[in-house]
Amino acid sequence: MRFLKRIMCMSMLFIFTTQHLHAQETKTRLPELDVLLGSWNIKAENRLSANGPWETNKGTAVIKRSTGEACIEEKYTGTLNNKSFFDKSIIAYDHFSNVFQRVFIDSEHRVLIDYEGIKNADTIFFDKTWTYPNKSTVKLRVVYTILSPNEFTIENMRMPENTFEWDVTGKMHFTRIK
Repeated sequence: MRFLKRIMCMSMLFIFTTQHLHAQETKTRLPELDVLLGSWNIKAENRLSANGPWETNKGTAVIKRSTGEACIEEKYTGTLNNKSFFDKSIIAYDHFSNVFQRVFIDSEHRVLIDYEGIKNADTIFFDKTWTYPNKSTVKLRVVYTILSPNEFTIENMRMPENTFEWDVTGKMHFTRIK
């Protein structure tokens, strides 16, 4: 009986140690996004529907580390439909499930949207399936593409249920303020 207890204790210790080491190895992924840190000028293009007209605006953003280096926080200020427009994104890395996370809110919709994402080379894909009160769904996607240390883009897309193509509804081009 004692022998069995020892084996169980050793097994539990081994499992805990393995998970802890795995978490330590993977929690360093957030620095991969440090290229996003800084102050940015932004050219933003938005439209309300797949066939709607594009509206072009300018804005600025400050992206910095926050919460004791645990996340990256973006604050955007610009215009949309000739009105002041603000948004905030927070990006973190979940070292337990090995995914990037993004939470977003803007002054127009006033709803928090949480995304999960993966990084592939210089592109980060964040996805979310949004369910409306009537139970219909739409897939949302936000794609960050790092073009250089001084330039990146963000594209916002959606795919309503029963469709198979992404509808681009927003494009933002970030240029570092020197």
